[in-house]
Formats: sequence, C-alpha cells, structure tokens
Amino acid sequence: MSETTPSETTPPDGRSLRRERNRAAVIDAVFTLVDEGKIPPQVEEVAERSGVSVSSIFRNFDGLADLQRQAIDHAHKQWSASLEVDDDADPLDARIRSHVRSRIELYERSGGLMRLARARAVDFEPLTEALANQRANLADQTRARFATEVANLSPAAAADLVAIVDTITSPEAFEVMSASHARSSRQISRAWITTLSAVLKPANLTTESD
Repeated sequence: MSETTPSETTPPDGRSLRRERNRAAVIDAVFTLVDEGKIPPQVEEVAERSGVSVSSIFRNFDGLADLQRQAIDHAHKQWSASLEVDDDADPLDARIRSHVRSRIELYERSGGLMRLARARAVDFEPLTEALANQRANLADQTRARFATEVANLSPAAAADLVAIVDTITSPEAFEVMSASHARSSRQISRAWITTLSAVLKPANLTTESD
C-alpha cells in the first residue's frame, strides 16, 4: 500500500486561494482600466472594477506601484509569444512584414501598459527594470529576425542597424504615429514596411565602423 504525501491529502488553504483570486481580479481590472485610457488607474477605480476592497489590494500588493509592475510583468508573460522569431530563414521581404505585424499586434494589445511603465519608471525602480527588460527583448527580436543582415556588418554597423530598426518600430514611434498623426494600424504598417525595406536593402548596408 503506497503512502500519500501531505500535499496529496491536504486541500489548498482557502485563504491562499481567495488571495490568488483577488490578485487575479485586481490585475485584470488594471488591464481593463488601462485599455480604457485611465493611465495610471487610481486604486479606488481598481477596487471598484475588481470587486476587491482597497484595504485588500494593499494587503495583496506592496502599494499601487507594485500592482502596476506586476500587471506589466503579467502582460509580458502573456504576450511573450509576440517576440518569438521562427522565420529568420525566410526571404527579407517576408521577415520585414512579419516583424512589422508582430510589433503592431503587440502594441495594439499592450500599448497602454507600456505607456504606464514609461510614465511611472522615473518614480518606481522596479518599473525601470521592467521597461529595460522590455526594450532588451525587443532588440533581441530584431537581432534574431535580421541575423543574416547583421552578420554581414561590422560590430558597430550591426549595432547601428539594430538600433535603427528598433527605433522605427518602437512603441514610442507607434504612439506618435497613431496619436499625433492619426495614422491607423494599417497605415503605420505600410509606412514601416516601406521604411524597413529601404533600410535593409543590401545596397544600403555599410560595414563601416564609425
């Protein structure tokens, strides 16, 4: 007769389950409020939307900034698939379209939280770290997708190319084009594809190091 371990016979603690449900409800509320343009959302708004009291929110999170950081971390885990690269061997034109499509899809889903991270990063160090990780992941995606082009350049020129591509397709560029210039996602996609095609043409790439 086999023995059972305590974890197999002891039901989950009710308080722990309730705490996790409350945390999930609060994070979902932050997502919803940010999508509605409430950046940053106030704790009273989060409490009302989630059905979790303000006092419970502060018991489950180390203040509003910590809640915002955890929401951004959660978003990154959810949308990390948007940063995966599985087409690095495709023709350049196909990779450019794939790169633009993945960036715009990411910004359409998470642009509000990205703006929140940028707005609060100065005040809260963990958000600064989260923002730095996000930028590093975007740059890694660029390097992986355009590895063929990068490999043919000097280190300095390769770094310049990654920086240029990343800047053209950055969340800030998307926000400026959509908010300040009233460009639709379709129009932004067309402009980015045209620009990247010009930048990444072999004839326009230089191996100079300065």
